[in-house]
Amino acid sequence: MRISANTLTRATLAIVSGFAIALAFPKFDLSPLGWVGFVPLFYAFEGESMKRVLGWSYLAGVACYSASLYWVVITLTTFTEVRFVLAMLPMLALAAVVAIYFAIAVWAGEFIARRIRIPIVVTMPIAWAAVEWVRSFFPLGFPWNLLGESAWQNLDLIQFAEFTGTYGVSALIVLFNATVFVVLFRRDNRRVQIASLSAVTLLMVAALAFGSYRVRQVDSVPAAGKFRAAMVQGNIPQTLKWNPDYLNQSFKVYVDETVDASRQGVDVVIWPEAAAEFLFQPDDNYPPQFAAEAQYRDATLKLAKATGDALLFGAPALGSEDGHPGFFNRAYLVSPDGKVAAHYDKMQLVPFGEYVPMRTLFGFFVERIVHGFGDMLPGREQTLFDVKGAKLGILICYESIFPDLTRRAVNGGADVLVNITNDAWYGMSSAPYQLLAMAAMRSVETKVPMIRVANTGISAIILPTGRVTASTPLFKRDTEIEDLSWRPVRTVYTIVGDLFAEICFVFFAAGFVWAWRWPRRLKPLEAHVQEILSRNGKRAAG
Repeated sequence: MRISANTLTRATLAIVSGFAIALAFPKFDLSPLGWVGFVPLFYAFEGESMKRVLGWSYLAGVACYSASLYWVVITLTTFTEVRFVLAMLPMLALAAVVAIYFAIAVWAGEFIARRIRIPIVVTMPIAWAAVEWVRSFFPLGFPWNLLGESAWQNLDLIQFAEFTGTYGVSALIVLFNATVFVVLFRRDNRRVQIASLSAVTLLMVAALAFGSYRVRQVDSVPAAGKFRAAMVQGNIPQTLKWNPDYLNQSFKVYVDETVDASRQGVDVVIWPEAAAEFLFQPDDNYPPQFAAEAQYRDATLKLAKATGDALLFGAPALGSEDGHPGFFNRAYLVSPDGKVAAHYDKMQLVPFGEYVPMRTLFGFFVERIVHGFGDMLPGREQTLFDVKGAKLGILICYESIFPDLTRRAVNGGADVLVNITNDAWYGMSSAPYQLLAMAAMRSVETKVPMIRVANTGISAIILPTGRVTASTPLFKRDTEIEDLSWRPVRTVYTIVGDLFAEICFVFFAAGFVWAWRWPRRLKPLEAHVQEILSRNGKRAAG
């Protein structure tokens, strides 16, 4: 079957659009591309049928997420025996699934615009924010690289996320894209062009003005308290983690770094996720097969008592749910007197990593890549740790990419967020940089500082404005000691949550039903023009 030049041109534009949007995210950080990346796609489906709009949008989405999630291939080829060609399949499958959200948002925005004759500068931002919000929890919950997070380094611009969440920044970026397209290619409607350009200019100026003021204002608020934290980046190779022959050496790394940090005067020493590569039971209740690991638990408690500093770390813990035994991905706080003060169990588990969703369907085909103790059990409630008067909200691993989960910790009283993670899986890819950017947006939304401690990096302090300080290089053993203060600042987003996105979803759903059931009829001349465009499009495609 022969493919026309017109089809190839449109396909190329869609792919270019997807790649441009992907390049806006770390570690490429070509943020300006995010503000114009949709324009080639909008041009590609101009005059096309709605079926083709969906197709071109899906193609752009696959290109975008293939370029964003390429690190999946690195993880599989490095830590499993899967060959490169086979490793491409799950990456492309994941990109294909996430691209569905991309395609639905763009298609629905165009569908509503056409059927009820509302400019895309109105429909596209609303549809995008609504669908992006749905992606954060349904069906698997994978809000990786929300569009607004591509602007994470533009601190003045993103501060209004404290009202709308990151979804508001995403909507603004899509609005900017739609305005550029309308101004450049929709010259038949001068009023829409002027109104769109005026609206986006006003919103951009307002966002920048507010952000500039807010950054200075937050920095000037008197601190409610402070403590001194040591962030231990052990840099234990993933190939050696959970290797019993390396356990003594690995544990010694953290002991030595903790002792050195204690000599410099700290209040809390923080180790990464699963830094304790042994079963840590708070009540010394060890099954016979894990009895030997009790010595490491005792050594950890004695370490905190000997240094006189609180110790916060990640470790696996044995537990059960509904009578079924399993393991929790847990964070512990050991007090300076050597006693377990509190623990938190990770609630948002990694699909196909820490558990297999829809096991009856996927269980036979999916081989998990996480070395550990079988399916992990999810935690049920957030626990706040008390360190020198500060309430610490704990986020384990990729929990920091979930806006609402983070918000609930802050709304529950967290003064400081602590993200412990192990990003060794991703190698030198974009993933550690993307995770840092997503974590930074959580601080912007809540105006709460975050301590991020990663096994192989990037460890950092994130200020309430999203500014990243004290960051460590990847794959280098390092211990950063920093003073961290917190301020009694709370945001609208902390209180009302995803209200902006939920309102967008209501408008999106109502607009879709309206467009589907009661489309506005075109005037005879407009209908004739549309018929000619459609006929020409079909002829060119053939």
